[in-house]
Amino acid sequence: MKPEDDSEDPVDKLGIRIRARINELSPSLATVIEFIDANRLDAMTKSAVELGRMIGTSDASVIRAVKALGFDGFKELKQELAASLGKGNSAADNMLRTLTDVGDAYDAAIDLVLDDHYAALKALRSPETRAQLSAAVKLLASARRIGVFGIGPSAHLARYFALQVTRNGRPARVFDGSGSPLPAQMLGMQDVDVVVMLAYGRPYKEATTCVAEARRVRKRILLITDVAEKGLASHATAVVAVRRGEAGRVALHGATLVCLEAILLALASRNKDRSILTLERLNELRKSLSKTS
Repeated sequence: MKPEDDSEDPVDKLGIRIRARINELSPSLATVIEFIDANRLDAMTKSAVELGRMIGTSDASVIRAVKALGFDGFKELKQELAASLGKGNSAADNMLRTLTDVGDAYDAAIDLVLDDHYAALKALRSPETRAQLSAAVKLLASARRIGVFGIGPSAHLARYFALQVTRNGRPARVFDGSGSPLPAQMLGMQDVDVVVMLAYGRPYKEATTCVAEARRVRKRILLITDVAEKGLASHATAVVAVRRGEAGRVALHGATLVCLEAILLALASRNKDRSILTLERLNELRKSLSKTS
């Protein structure tokens, strides 16, 4: 579905500039640049004051960070952002590329999603991934308490998985940054046996912090990701590779949900009595609440 003249990936000049200089910046300035890189549309449409407020810093720090990249000022950065739109890795870039691929025909959009999910589910049934799923179930079956990490859209999947794990008779904690700050949630990591991480793409600070804390308190990690050969995977006890559609296009989460539900049912089958007893107790509690009402 890509245009015929799109023979190679577009050059992300801004991304190249950022990667070349990011390690030379102070932590505070690097944080500003990382936010700009991940939120290019916001950076292009907001003022330095508004951007600083979003990041939690001053407009002066935003300007210093921009100049540290070699730009004369915020206006020049915005011009570069406009030129780079659709060439980076932000959600807006990925959506723009996807919508460009499908054009104005909604049938093409439907076909893209169905085709990508078909390919992802086919990959889940491959011998290699089936072996990874079996290893994941074996790892979680040995855990009394399970932690689940997920940020952004993956946070919803993390909460769903933790809920279903609890319904199967195992206490679960969620590390998603909602309800309470993520660092405060991670204090509870010492109480779990295995941490399930839903972490896609290149490593980001929340994921690397989760891995660091899990390693510090000596917890095993099950990583569900689309980059299974490097980065966070090197620190995981077990890894399951799950596709989220084509690289550089909008992320699709259907295959991840299928992967999690396969693991959940397999876990329930490993301890049928506990799963059934927990669900029976759940029904009793529901009846008790109904009578009270």
